[in-house]
Amino acid sequence: MIRHANRTTGFFKLRGVNMNHADFEDTMFSEPQVNDFQAVLMTEEKTGREGLRLLIEVKRGSDDATVRDLVGAMIKRTFEVTPDVEVLPLGTLAAEFERSIKAPRFVDKRI
Repeated sequence: MIRHANRTTGFFKLRGVNMNHADFEDTMFSEPQVNDFQAVLMTEEKTGREGLRLLIEVKRGSDDATVRDLVGAMIKRTFEVTPDVEVLPLGTLAAEFERSIKAPRFVDKRI
């Protein structure tokens, strides 16, 4: 299995769509209910199709399902890619990011 770690330096391409990291971050943080996020590029095992898994944390008092649906629609509208959005408990991403020098907001796990 070959991983293409250099694909996500400043931008990534998913299903023919170029997405700039800064633009993606701006879009995500334009939603005030999003506390933090991580975008994981993956290859689906069964189909071999590339996908985007979006891990998010929502602000206290926000409805997880509502924010999940809102973020999914926002990414689809902005980048023409439908992400698989998963809401994580607050602090999950911060704990992971603390292990790295720079927060790994974009992770490429495609094969």
